[in-house]
Amino acid sequence: MIIDVLIVLVVVGAAWVGFQRGLVQPLLAELFALVTVLVILHNRSAFAATTDALFHTGAVLAVIVGLILAGLTGYLGARLGGSIHRMPVVRGVDGFLGVWVQALIGIAICYLLISGIIVSDRAFTALTAPTVNAAQLRTLENQLSSNLFTSTVLDGPDVQTFNARASRPGGVQLSDVPGLGPLQTISRDILEPQLAGSHLAPFVMSVGHRIPGLGPFGSRDLPRRR
Repeated sequence: MIIDVLIVLVVVGAAWVGFQRGLVQPLLAELFALVTVLVILHNRSAFAATTDALFHTGAVLAVIVGLILAGLTGYLGARLGGSIHRMPVVRGVDGFLGVWVQALIGIAICYLLISGIIVSDRAFTALTAPTVNAAQLRTLENQLSSNLFTSTVLDGPDVQTFNARASRPGGVQLSDVPGLGPLQTISRDILEPQLAGSHLAPFVMSVGHRIPGLGPFGSRDLPRRR
């Protein structure tokens, strides 16, 4: 299964990075890049407007600019961590802990991705018609906003526009809402069947569920084969 292959690549890759670079260097790189991404996502409308004003970029190029910024801050974190990693007093312990902690971080990343699929599955399964009213659209938005990855499909101005349209008689076609329509199709036709047939996802969810503050989902929350 594709999801099982991705889990192996992420976890083994993270462990290999920990073996090569220790704990501190990749951890600081990841933290710096993650903070940058979270700041951009939290202010994505303002960020898109700023990049458009400065560079006359569209939405796709705004994403590229965001990735470049995350890469630059991650590089700064890696440089700082590399200086710490080279200190003799921390090098041995840093290398030993790096393998295990980075593997755990890899599992945490997979957990968050799978949690996003679960959130999407639950949000769209509750809808029984192709059209939604304002209350249903707000509920859907709240559910998707609870996960880091699914929240990125919601764009403030577009959501407000379609909330107004959903308030009218007959509601609005979910497939017409930017981000939500494609997410529903991808989730239903690709992600959910892959996740339901995964052999490694239950292990990831069991471990990730025990990491404090990571999320409420466990292996029992995975979608079943239909």
